[in-house]
Amino acid sequence: MKNYIYGAYGTGNLGDDLLLMGAIKEHSGEDIEVVSYGIPYTNGVNNYIDHFEFINNCEKYVRKGDRVTFAGGGLFWAASHAEDMYDIARKSIKNGADVRIKRIGAQGFHCNIDAVRKLMELCSFISVRDINSVQILKEYNITNKAVFEEDYVLTLKEEVNKIKEQKKHSHSSKIRIGINHSATPFFHDEKHRKKTLHLYSTIADEYKKNCDFYYIPHTRHFNVIDQNDIINGEWFWKCSNGLITPFSFPKSTDELLNMYSQMDAVIGWRYHLLVLGNLFELKTAFLGSPGGHKYGAFALENNIPQINFDLSTSDILGSMRRWINRMLTEK
Repeated sequence: MKNYIYGAYGTGNLGDDLLLMGAIKEHSGEDIEVVSYGIPYTNGVNNYIDHFEFINNCEKYVRKGDRVTFAGGGLFWAASHAEDMYDIARKSIKNGADVRIKRIGAQGFHCNIDAVRKLMELCSFISVRDINSVQILKEYNITNKAVFEEDYVLTLKEEVNKIKEQKKHSHSSKIRIGINHSATPFFHDEKHRKKTLHLYSTIADEYKKNCDFYYIPHTRHFNVIDQNDIINGEWFWKCSNGLITPFSFPKSTDELLNMYSQMDAVIGWRYHLLVLGNLFELKTAFLGSPGGHKYGAFALENNIPQINFDLSTSDILGSMRRWINRMLTEK
C-alpha cells in the first residue's frame, strides 16, 4: 500500500515543510509518496510527485488499497484548490483507495464551501488542528466527523528536545526575542506597514539594554514575492537602525528549529511562530488582529497573550511593554 502525503509543501514556506516533517514521522514505516510543489526544505526529502502532475493524473498513481492523506496546514485558501482536492478524492476512491484528512485548519472553507463539504463526505477520517475548526465545520453543516488532533509541528517534541539539549545558548544578561510579521497588509498597505515598523522599532530602541531582537524568516516563497521574509527582515533591520537583526534564510527545517532554540521569547503575526514558541516553551505573544482565524484560535486554546493590532499605537505599545517587563521581572 502506498500512502500519498499531500499538502502545500515545497513552496518556500518552512512552516508547511515542518508539517511534512511531522506527517512523515507519523506515517513512518509506510510506503510514502510525497506530493509537493517543489523540493521541500524538509531534511531527507529529495523525491516527490509534482503537485500539478498529481492533480491532473492522480488516477495514474493511486491504486486499489492505496491511501491519499491531505496532511496538515490551511489547505482551503482558494476555491480552485478545494475543487482540486475534491477531484483527487473522487478519482482516488473510484480507483479503490482510502482518503483521509489529517490535522488541517478548516479556516478558509468559505472560499468553496460546496467543494469542502463534498470532499469531507468522501473521507474515511477527518482531524483538524484546533477546536475552532471542529466548531465551524459543525456550525456550517459541513461535517460532524472532524476530531481534534494537534498541529503536526507539535508532534515534533522529541526532535525539539534533542535540539534544545544540543543548542543551549549561553545565558547572557539580555533576553532574546524573535519576531515575524507575515500579515498580508504589510506589503500592500503602507499605513499598516508604517504602524508595524514603528511599534517594533520603538520597542527595540526602548529595550536595547535588556533585550536583543531578531527577525526569524519562515518564507522565501518561490512564486509570491509578497510572502518573502528576506524582504520583511530588511524592513525591520532598516527601521530599527540595525537593532532588529534578520537571520539569513534557513536552508532546512532543522535550521529553522535551531533558530528558535536560541530564543527566550517570540512575538508576531505568523501561525507557526506561535506554534514553535509553544513547542519550545518560550514566552510567546500574538500581535495581530483578533478573531476566529487560525492565529486567534491557537492563541486562545494555548493561553498565549493576544495584543490587538487594531488598537491605537499607544495602547499596543503599552501591552508590548507589559509583556517584556514581566519577562524582565521574572528573569
